Amino acid sequence: MNTKEELEIHIEQLRSKMYDASESKLNQDKVIKISQELDLYLNKLKETE
Repeated sequence: MNTKEELEIHIEQLRSKMYDASESKLNQDKVIKISQELDLYLNKLKETE
């Protein structure tokens, strides 16, 4: 399992990726997929606390 620090790093990377995808007007399905992945990692982080 990922450590808390690894999860936090991955979450920040996904947030940046989602922001970039939104700004570049990527296909909405891609933005939703990134958002779902971000939710997954946020939930994993919450479980570590």
